[in-house]
Amino acid sequence: MKKERILEALEEIAEQLNFRIRHEKGDFAGGTCIKESEPMIVLNKRHMIDRRIGVLAREIASFDLAGLEVPAPVLKIIESERKRSSQEEIEEIQDTED
Repeated sequence: MKKERILEALEEIAEQLNFRIRHEKGDFAGGTCIKESEPMIVLNKRHMIDRRIGVLAREIASFDLAGLEVPAPVLKIIESERKRSSQEEIEEIQDTED
C-alpha cells in the first residue's frame, strides 16, 4: 500500500471517529486539539508523509476501532503506535520509581 493511500485511510478513520482533519503550515508537531467544541487533528503540511502518518496513527491508536473497516497495513501501523505508547508509559513509571 502506498504511503499516500495509508495517509488517506488514516484520515478517513479519524473522520469516522468524528475528528476533522486540518493541514496547516507552521512550527508545530501536530496532534489533536479542540477548536470551538470541534475535535480535530492538525497535521503539519511541511512534515514528510511518514511523520504525518505517525501523528495520525498515534492519535487514532487510543480509540476502539471495533466496527470500523481498517485495511490490514493501516491496522499494523496503528498497532505499532499502540505498542510504542505502552512502552513509553512503562518506561516513565520505571523512571519515577528509581
